[in-house]
Amino acid sequence: MKTLLSLTLFILSFTSLSANENKVCQKCHPLIYKEYYNSIHRKSSLANDSIYKAVYEKESHGIKQQNCAACHSPSAKTQEDAQQAPISCIYCHTIKDIKEGKQENKNVLSGKKRDFYTAQADKKNESKVKYGTTSSFFGLVKRSKNSPYHQIEYNNENYYNGNVCMGCHSHVNNAHGFDVIMLDAYIDKKDKNTCISCHMPQTMGSKTTLSDSKTHAYHGIAGIHNLSESLGKYIDVNVEKTPKGFVVKIKNQANHALFGQAYREGILQVSIQRAGKTIELKPFLFKRTFGKDAKASMPFAATAVLKDTLIYEKKNINYDTQLQKGDTLTVFIGFRLISQAAAKELHLPNSAELTKVKVLKTESFQF
Repeated sequence: MKTLLSLTLFILSFTSLSANENKVCQKCHPLIYKEYYNSIHRKSSLANDSIYKAVYEKESHGIKQQNCAACHSPSAKTQEDAQQAPISCIYCHTIKDIKEGKQENKNVLSGKKRDFYTAQADKKNESKVKYGTTSSFFGLVKRSKNSPYHQIEYNNENYYNGNVCMGCHSHVNNAHGFDVIMLDAYIDKKDKNTCISCHMPQTMGSKTTLSDSKTHAYHGIAGIHNLSESLGKYIDVNVEKTPKGFVVKIKNQANHALFGQAYREGILQVSIQRAGKTIELKPFLFKRTFGKDAKASMPFAATAVLKDTLIYEKKNINYDTQLQKGDTLTVFIGFRLISQAAAKELHLPNSAELTKVKVLKTESFQF
C-alpha cells in the first residue's frame, strides 16, 4: 500500500512538474542527477557562468541577432530555472532531430514531455518501450522493467552517433561569417569516437533505482570542467630526435579540432631532467587569434583569423634543444578555460582560477 501511494504521488508530481523539473528525474536517477548538477549543462546560464555573462554583456551589440539562450538556458522560464535547470533533463532527452543552418544549428524537439529518447545498444531497434515487471522465485521477487513514469525510445540514431549534441555544439558564426565554436570541424566523419563516447563515457553505478545496471553514461560531461584527464587518451604523443634538436608529434583522435572554441587556449609544456636539474622550455600555445583591421579583436567583432595554431589531425612542434643520453623529457598538454588575455579584456573576477592550466595528458620519454 505504501509503495502504491508513493507511486501515485510520484506520477502526480511528474504530471505537474516543479519549477525545477529535473528534481522529478532525480527520484529515480539520483546518481545521474548528482553528476548533472555539477556539470556545465547545469551551470550554462547567465546566472551561473561568469565567462558567458561577461562575454554577453561586452559583446551584446554583436550577438543580439543570435539567440544565446536557445543553447545556454532553453529550459529557463524563471530565475530559479536559470540557476537550477537552465538545460533540463527533459530538454536534452526530447531532442528529436537537428536542423542544420549556415549561421548555427537548431534543436528540433518532439514536444512530448513523457516520451524520452536515449541510447542503449542492445535495445537500439526498440521504440515506445513501456513499463513492465518480471517475476522470479515463483513470483516472490518482482523486478521493474523500464520506467513506469515515461516511455523510452531507443531507436533515435542521433543518440548513438553524437549528432544530438550538434544543435548547440556545432558552430556559431559571428556577423562576419566566422565560426567561434568550431566543433563541427570534423577530421574524419567515419571516426569511431563521438561526442557521447568521449564526453559521456560509461562509468560505474546504476542509471536508475528501478533496476540494477553496472554502468551508466556519465552526465557530468567529461572535458573542460570535469574528468579532463580522461580525454587525454584521445591524444597520442611521441618525441623524435632531429638534426637540430627534437620534434614533439601530436596525433588528435577526436573528430574535431582541439581548443577551437572562442577564448580557449591549449598549452604544450616540455621539460628536460638532466643531471639532477630541470630545464623548462618555452611553452607552445594552441589557439586561434581573431582580428579586425589587422589587429587582434574579440571573436564576435572579428573579420579575420590572424593566427591558427590549433591541433587538427596532426601537429608537429619543433625544438632546437639538443637531447643528451640519460635525459628524461616530459611532455605536458593542458588547457586554459579562457586565455589570460581574454580574462583581462573581459574584466573577469576570480580570473586566476579561470585561467589555471588543467591537465589533459602527461608523458615522459627516456633518451
